[in-house]
Amino acid sequence: MLITAIQFLLSSSCNKNNTTPCVNVAYNFAVTAQWLPQQEVYAVGDTIYLMSTFPKILNDQINASLVIDYSNSVGIGGDVAISYLDTILRQAVPAKDSFSLLSITGSFLERAFNQSAGVNFNYEETSQNYSFKGALICNKKGIYGIGISDLSSNGLRGKKCTNAGFSLAVINSEKHLYLHQYALGVNINDAYLQQKGYDFRVQ
Repeated sequence: MLITAIQFLLSSSCNKNNTTPCVNVAYNFAVTAQWLPQQEVYAVGDTIYLMSTFPKILNDQINASLVIDYSNSVGIGGDVAISYLDTILRQAVPAKDSFSLLSITGSFLERAFNQSAGVNFNYEETSQNYSFKGALICNKKGIYGIGISDLSSNGLRGKKCTNAGFSLAVINSEKHLYLHQYALGVNINDAYLQQKGYDFRVQ
């Protein structure tokens, strides 16, 4: 019995930072991101910054009466899709290699699959908020479209059923989405494109 008790205590202490997600997402939050500067035209060698910060105290989007202290997450992250908008073939071509990526706050991480089409990114937790700042350095000329996914977290350390989804909106006042229509012929009023997209030229 003593051996069993010791094993239980050791396993409990080793796993105290683990989290067990719900089958369904426990919380749903809304956050924002921005690409800066908001230029339509960049030169080779210019840098474009992805910036996003949101507080740890968040309102649940499903149940507005829930105010959640989402401190001590095991990790919050999303995905950036980077495409070359081919005006001849009229299609989006994976184009991560047209840029050099630099993490400033938080981190860029290689995708597990389809690495040429984009990159994952994780937020850094501070005393007051979660923050990400990353740089894309333009290496090749062309017309490009960038889309950001919603975010997710598997939960809070040491707590069960605290996994969360984060609806992310790009809040640039200038997104130049007509470049999508020009290059690919798509409807720029598409809801996903309006919420997630940012287009630009590198000359």
